Amino acid sequence: MKKTWSWMDANEAAEFIQHNDLVAFGGFTHAGSPKALPAAIAHRASEMLHAKKPFQIRLLTGASISQFADDILSESGAISWRAPYQTSPGLRQKINQGQVKFVDMHLSEVAQAVNYGFFGDIDVAVIEASAIAPDGRIWLTSGIGNAPTWLQRAKKVIIELNHYHHPGIAELADIVFPGVPPYRNCIPIFHSLDRVG
Repeated sequence: MKKTWSWMDANEAAEFIQHNDLVAFGGFTHAGSPKALPAAIAHRASEMLHAKKPFQIRLLTGASISQFADDILSESGAISWRAPYQTSPGLRQKINQGQVKFVDMHLSEVAQAVNYGFFGDIDVAVIEASAIAPDGRIWLTSGIGNAPTWLQRAKKVIIELNHYHHPGIAELADIVFPGVPPYRNCIPIFHSLDRVG
C-alpha cells in the first residue's frame, strides 16, 4: 500500500471526513487531543446543515477530550454517536435527551474493543503530533492515549501538527503493542533502563 501525505489547513483536512464516518481522536484529556480539527469539523457540519445535507460523525476517543472540542462539535450538531467518555455539559444534555447515542465503557477496554472490530472500521483518525518525518513517522505530543491503535486501524489519518512542544518530547514515548488476548505477550521490560518502543 502506498502511503502519501500532503500539507493543508484544518478546514481542508475536515473535507476528508464524511457523513457517518467513525472518527477517532487521539490524546488523553485535553493533552494530545486535536485542537484545530474539532472547530473545522463543526464548521463543516454547520455548512452542511445550512445546505440541508446530512453531516454527523461517530466520535471515538481514548478518554475525554478538551471540553471545547466536545462543546463545539455538540453545538453544531456534528455528533451522532460518542464513546467512551466525555465531560461536556452540552454534549451530556444531548446524550440524556437521546439526540446523541453514547457508549459508556472503561477507558482501558476501548483499544482492545477496536482491535476486535466491535465498533467496525475507523474511517478517519485525527492525531496530534509535534513533528512528522519524511518517511511518515510521527512524534506524538503529551497525551498519547489510544493514538497508536487508531493509527494502526484507521483507513485515513489526519495528523494535526502542534509545534508548541519541545523536540525532546519525542524521547519520552515508549510504545509497544503486546498483542490482543489470548495472544498477548509480556512487555519486555526487565531492567530500569530497558525500552520497548
